[in-house]
Amino acid sequence: MNEKKSLPTPISRDDQPPPTPLQVAGQIANQAAGHTIFERYKQEKSTNTLKRHARDLELFAEYLLDIGIPLVEGGNFQDSPLPWRGISWGIVEGFLQWLLREGYAISSVNARLSTVKVYAQMAVKAGAIDRQEGLLIQSVRGFSRKAGLNVDAQRTQTRKEGVVYDYKQDGQKRRVVISRRSTKKQRPTLLTTAQAAQLIQPANRSPQAWRDALLACLLLEHGLRASEVALLTAAAIDLSQGLLQFYRPKVKGTAHEWANHKLTSTTNQTATYYLHQLYPTALTPNGPLVLATTRLLKNGEGGELLGEGLNRIRISERIAFLGRRLGIANLSAHDCRHYCATQMARRGYGVDELMAWFGWSSAQTAMRYVTAEEVQERKKG
Repeated sequence: MNEKKSLPTPISRDDQPPPTPLQVAGQIANQAAGHTIFERYKQEKSTNTLKRHARDLELFAEYLLDIGIPLVEGGNFQDSPLPWRGISWGIVEGFLQWLLREGYAISSVNARLSTVKVYAQMAVKAGAIDRQEGLLIQSVRGFSRKAGLNVDAQRTQTRKEGVVYDYKQDGQKRRVVISRRSTKKQRPTLLTTAQAAQLIQPANRSPQAWRDALLACLLLEHGLRASEVALLTAAAIDLSQGLLQFYRPKVKGTAHEWANHKLTSTTNQTATYYLHQLYPTALTPNGPLVLATTRLLKNGEGGELLGEGLNRIRISERIAFLGRRLGIANLSAHDCRHYCATQMARRGYGVDELMAWFGWSSAQTAMRYVTAEEVQERKKG
């Protein structure tokens, strides 16, 4: 009679051998590499490529704010794996659809999706995104040329196919006819003058409210980009001369790289109180101008200025919050810039004046405001 062979007893987890020194060293090496992978990638890329990636990832952060997802570390997706924790393929797919609804060209949608996927893959290697989730993110596809044509045929037209301007620059004898395709989305969030007036006034007496008012002044009355505001120091505002001096990284190397603005009366008054009464003296003159704050409590306490400045993502996040508080959906720093340009065009400022004020290197963008139907009859004030 054959005896039954007994089955081997499975090894429990407690009986598993401890990790070898090589395995431990490998895990440590992976963690160390994960913290440096972003920096190494950036070292290999050109300045223009990194600037394009920064704009793409800033737009990704704005999408997350738009759908109500709070940002980690100010949404600094280009420099650290931490903000990528929790990003899923569904969120990336949603970004794709959001870009389409916002009216971006198919080529722009594909390029921005590619940027997100590249950095998401690095976040996988850094351990911020699960490997399986990373594979699903990489499976999100852009649009082929044929598919893009089908998408464009079905969505609402949000771009001008072609624009022709007839323009005579100051001091020049000949007129110039400019033909171009529009690459900007045509759906800015529009502000009323009443809403803008509310934004540039402190909502209460807290330091945070005065900081917010100054931020709104810089965006709405001076038309600065979020990246330009983020670079401002306390010394950028010369109250004795009533001037604002700032650097424009987007147009580096051009005549508009550095600019001087005469402060508007509201900006002057707000900056005077902010710098003289609230700004930490230990940070002058080279500390960040627009400072982060502590949380403002419902009883009015808090909102104190901190020693660090707001980066461009947190500036976008803050202006979006201030807009929502007034019932304005999807307000961005660029919307404020659009408002400023529209108001100046309505008051009769010419193309050359607008080019100098906003740092535009050509007349094309300025002409978009001057020739707009809403400013055909304007009165300079």
